Amino acid sequence: MQAFAFKRFSVRHECSTMRVGTDAVLLGAWTELPSRTADSSLFRVLEIGCGCGLVSLMLAQRLQEAALPGKPFGITAVDIHSPSCLEAARNVSCSPWKDEIEVKNLDFLELPEDFEEEAFALLVSNPPFFRESLKSPGPARNLARHNDTLPFAPMLAQAERLLKEGGTLSLILPPGSFVEIGRILEETASPLRLRRQTDVCSKAGKSPVRVLACWQKVSCPAQSPVISHDRLILRENDAYTAAYRALVKDFYLWA
Repeated sequence: MQAFAFKRFSVRHECSTMRVGTDAVLLGAWTELPSRTADSSLFRVLEIGCGCGLVSLMLAQRLQEAALPGKPFGITAVDIHSPSCLEAARNVSCSPWKDEIEVKNLDFLELPEDFEEEAFALLVSNPPFFRESLKSPGPARNLARHNDTLPFAPMLAQAERLLKEGGTLSLILPPGSFVEIGRILEETASPLRLRRQTDVCSKAGKSPVRVLACWQKVSCPAQSPVISHDRLILRENDAYTAAYRALVKDFYLWA
């Protein structure tokens, strides 16, 4: 399989749990970067379930191009699937950000203690979301699509532990999974509060097929962020919309 070419890097994805797709590109392009007024310590990013490493590469490109004064960054990409990690590591080694991204073959729910020595400013994931549904014949695809190995409740609890105060968790989800996560956070009195939500529709007039969501870790309810809620339509009249093109223009060759 030929590598998938983006504007500043290429990705091989034949061995990974999931190949390059719209969900990952949306997440990498949409996820919020740190403020220029943020503290000057290392901006640590953790991608959960990195697959071929696409989202980490996109974030590295955006962080470098943002050129935040005094804001070095380091990205750790973890995946439970060893072939994905090997492929992601190869993709990273061929990119301009081989010194900024580290790929590790680890289970996010069983991370070693040294992961908690310094908190992360951003956690990002295109998580598995199917539960109790028909599985495909391919075990690698099942890892990526079914949340047996990464159920939402323990994933959110782990995210709470690893995020620094004011840090954010950014996910792309089907609408039903977004609602389920909101229920879990409410039932557990989580410090993760919804900050930003974008409903993604394939065409105008259609119901959302995905939700891009960002939660921020806050210490008390009074600090809850103002929620930004909008909608992104991908296609109109058999062409990509201007809003979608603007979002992905730094990555896709056609944009």
